[in-house]
Amino acid sequence: MPVDFESNALVGAYGGRNVSRAWRAWCVETLAPAGKDVLDIGCGAGIYARGFAALGAHSVVGVDGSESYVREARAAAAGMPDLRFVVGDAGDTGLPDACADLIYHRAVIHHLNEAERAIGAEEMRRVLRPAGRCAVQDRTIDDVEAAGSEFWVRATLMRVFPRLFAVERARRPSASVYCEQLRRAGFEGVAYCRLVETRRVYASFDELEADVLARRGKSILFELSDAELRRYCAALREARPADGPWVEADPWTVWLGAKPP
Repeated sequence: MPVDFESNALVGAYGGRNVSRAWRAWCVETLAPAGKDVLDIGCGAGIYARGFAALGAHSVVGVDGSESYVREARAAAAGMPDLRFVVGDAGDTGLPDACADLIYHRAVIHHLNEAERAIGAEEMRRVLRPAGRCAVQDRTIDDVEAAGSEFWVRATLMRVFPRLFAVERARRPSASVYCEQLRRAGFEGVAYCRLVETRRVYASFDELEADVLARRGKSILFELSDAELRRYCAALREARPADGPWVEADPWTVWLGAKPP
């Protein structure tokens, strides 16, 4: 079943955590957000917007199409004057031209079709200042199919329900095709890299099971029935490493590009 991002059931489903230490280190090294005006398109409940603020961004604006997420992001960022959140679309943010030095776009483009991705790339170029940069983080099918031991949470899901590969192949972007879309939108120096990101470290298996049963953190869990979720939890229990804490990590692809000076 498709994800309803306006559902009250999703409150807290994507926002109840902070960015990982490894992501912060990667962000500082790769994106250098300190002192920059950052735009987080598809910000959800504001996890990464708050992360950029903590890393010294001059200002952060989070944009999301879900009014529910924007309300959640605003509540979580109360008392942080350099953050604001607005309702807007990836293809039409409603923001002025040349208002950002850095754009971050995470886990959004797999929800868009090819035409929408192209429109979104043009919108990023419009709102960036000259020499501004974009960083688009999402999973390709190669990331989905990664079966390393550190990816055991997602790999177990795909092993138990192989029909989900068809769902993922239909929605996941191609690394090379999206590079070309960024180039056609006018970005220079377009390239992509891989990032392994820790989503959460669980002190107990019960915490992990509760996340799964609540369909937190993975939109693909909405493809499963309640009975299938319980079957997935049973498989995770069998596959889990012997000793905790239990780490949930995922491979990602990050596309980088720059607006010409």
